[in-house]
Amino acid sequence: MLNKHFTIMQILTAVYNFFRPRIAGMVIAILFFAVVITSIVYTSWNSVDQIPQNPMDQSNIKGIGMLIFTDLVVPFEILSIVLLSTLMGAIYMAKGDGTQ
Repeated sequence: MLNKHFTIMQILTAVYNFFRPRIAGMVIAILFFAVVITSIVYTSWNSVDQIPQNPMDQSNIKGIGMLIFTDLVVPFEILSIVLLSTLMGAIYMAKGDGTQ
């Protein structure tokens, strides 16, 4: 039994049959990873010193909001997608399979 010989075609067919149902998920994961890497590379990372300061407003919510929705739109949207998918995964895991 240990000396069974496999042809290259059998190996390639087995690999293809393994990855065939997973191709769409792999393509989506690669595209998502490319968007994340692109947003990391091309985002100008502002520090707290660059937020417009207003001495009358201690929280400076307006400055943070303007910074998020002007310069950091792509990372903000990616974060929203990641959090949404995490929430959906948590709901799916908490739901269970129905057998208790």
